[in-house]
Amino acid sequence: MRKLLGLLVTPVIATCLFSASTLAQVQLEEKDVQLDKGKHYVAGMREYGISGGFGIADNKRPVGDDSEFITDFVLLPKWGIILGDYDGVLPGAFELEIEGIAGAYLTPELASEGGLTLLFTYNFETGTDFVPFVSAGGGFLYTDLDTTDLGSRYNGSPQGGLGVKYFLDDKTALSVMGRIRHISNAGFADSNRGINSAYLLFGINFLH
Repeated sequence: MRKLLGLLVTPVIATCLFSASTLAQVQLEEKDVQLDKGKHYVAGMREYGISGGFGIADNKRPVGDDSEFITDFVLLPKWGIILGDYDGVLPGAFELEIEGIAGAYLTPELASEGGLTLLFTYNFETGTDFVPFVSAGGGFLYTDLDTTDLGSRYNGSPQGGLGVKYFLDDKTALSVMGRIRHISNAGFADSNRGINSAYLLFGINFLH
């Protein structure tokens, strides 16, 4: 069943990403790429980066069971494309991001995790070097963490958060972000309590 879903979903995602990239590139070529002062994004731009940080989850158990304190460290390389930039009441830029996941659980045991996430992000232009943003999306995650909260090593990972970027120059920005991530197996296995983690992430991004 999982293999069939993978065969069906993978080409659909690939087609959507290719179409989005092509459309955004056409928009970029049709525009004057000279940015106004205080503006950082134009449709068609690509953003590359990497972030990392720690996550904490305190999974409460039913009465009589001990809680399990879960911590992990993650590295998140990303590729993004600006699909549209907007003026008006909330000027900013809408971005589609693909984010890889490589990490390690530290407690309650040493374990690995890896996966892929599709995120939708809105970057709020403020006319300064500070650009607040909000992100939401989901993906899949593999982990060999041995816990009763996960009945499978293969899990979904809906998540979201907000943060701010600080531009060092026109093409380079530092970022800090708070994010909430849920992982569970969507009922494909008997145990499906899941894990809800809060993350503090620091990163660097490059625009092209």
